[in-house]
Amino acid sequence: MSMIESGKEQHEGARPSTSRRGFLLAGAASALAFDAHGAAAQPAAPTAPNGASTVPPGQTPQPGAVPAPGPQGYRFLNNAEVETLTSMIDRLIPADDVGPGGVESGVLVFIDRELGGQFGAAARWYMSGPWAEGTPSQGWQIAMPPNRIYRTALLAIDRLCVGEQGKRFVDLSASEQDELLHQLEAGTIDLDGISSADFFQLLWQNVVEGYLADPLYGGNRNMAVWRMLNFPGANPVLTEGVGLDGTVLQIQPIAIGG
Repeated sequence: MSMIESGKEQHEGARPSTSRRGFLLAGAASALAFDAHGAAAQPAAPTAPNGASTVPPGQTPQPGAVPAPGPQGYRFLNNAEVETLTSMIDRLIPADDVGPGGVESGVLVFIDRELGGQFGAAARWYMSGPWAEGTPSQGWQIAMPPNRIYRTALLAIDRLCVGEQGKRFVDLSASEQDELLHQLEAGTIDLDGISSADFFQLLWQNVVEGYLADPLYGGNRNMAVWRMLNFPGANPVLTEGVGLDGTVLQIQPIAIGG
């Protein structure tokens, strides 16, 4: 079963309510295998080189164009990238009666902060090559830092959608979006020199991290995901208490930021 099916099957009633908990706990174990990284300083906004034009939201991206500045409140993402990523996150973890979806949980904010910080710039990684094809156990084997991977891949995806279907990813139907995500996961698309499988793996890692992370980093708003999973967070008390009237008191999660 692919990651896409795992993330959205509860929304379609394919599994009982425990499936999302199992899927997220498995995803958490995978996410913890990567470097820990949090928000960092805001980078400078992208500027257009001589003669290059920016890409206003809703318009067809052209080769060589530079993305327009992002909406207020975002550190790295521009308007078009916000729209595309919002649609992707919504398809990967949709809201249902079990728990909140990725969008309402703030996963987009988490990813934006990551890309605008040290993680996005690969500031703490060895990035001097040589760039030979490696194995999954060898970690990052791509010459681009994560924020350039996102920017290049998202622009290429919109160009592909416009070229083949005359509209951007955000304007595709849910089934069309799912089909394209499956193709990305399978690695069948070249995203301007980037393997779509590499991009999808990075995207999925960040979506799961944002969904499960402490709210301090922008995702998991109001600790709703932790409550869904019965995860205590930073609460030092791990056993249920009993009130004076004999009722069992459920542990409430506590975030690092209070």
